Amino acid sequence: MRGTLKTRVRRKGQLALIGVILLASTLIALLSLYELQPKAAYERGHLQAAQLVHLTRACMASGSCTREVLALLVQRLYQLNQSYPLRMHVTYVVQAPNPGSVSVAGNTISVANTTIFEIETLQTPFTNAYEQVTVSVTARSETTGRRYEKQVGEKTYTMVEVKVTYTHSYTSPFFNVALCPALRALDKVADLKRLSRCEWLLGAPLELSQPVDISAGVKGYRYNLMDEFGVRVPVLFRG
Repeated sequence: MRGTLKTRVRRKGQLALIGVILLASTLIALLSLYELQPKAAYERGHLQAAQLVHLTRACMASGSCTREVLALLVQRLYQLNQSYPLRMHVTYVVQAPNPGSVSVAGNTISVANTTIFEIETLQTPFTNAYEQVTVSVTARSETTGRRYEKQVGEKTYTMVEVKVTYTHSYTSPFFNVALCPALRALDKVADLKRLSRCEWLLGAPLELSQPVDISAGVKGYRYNLMDEFGVRVPVLFRG
């Protein structure tokens, strides 16, 4: 009786061992079908996102920052970062700041310049998701209805008073930043006073402002300021 019991236990153990061997063989066969490519991941996310913000501001300060121009600057950034080495992820320019968008709501005119980058990380091939870095620059102007004359030297200028709200917004998976950069006039005629963190009161000389078509059927003027990063800030207003 005892011999029969021992035989049954021995057979069960043998069957379990065979099962383990078969499972291991199956897993090895499955793994052999995949080409393992170990990769070392470098911490670079917040650094790359910050560099893209700086790159956008520099591009806007240089003049017309189109998608083509910005893409060339990104390629240049790859080359510069080889010396660190930061080993930047592949970056795509989805949207460039120029041309921007203009919206009119009553007496308020807004100019928005938005830049969007998509970054391909090590997870992208598996998730089809990209890290996004967005730079938004917005200038909103509203005339107060006040006009006045200003004498500069021997010339008299007609000044149009405009309230200006100017903001920068930088968003990424690593930071969300809102700035209100300082503004300055490009001539010695305009009057410019800071009212609060993001609000300014501008006396724009009509004679030094450029006539423009603000939108379909809406004519007005454009007067340029400059922010602390060297970016030209368009102030649009109706005459």
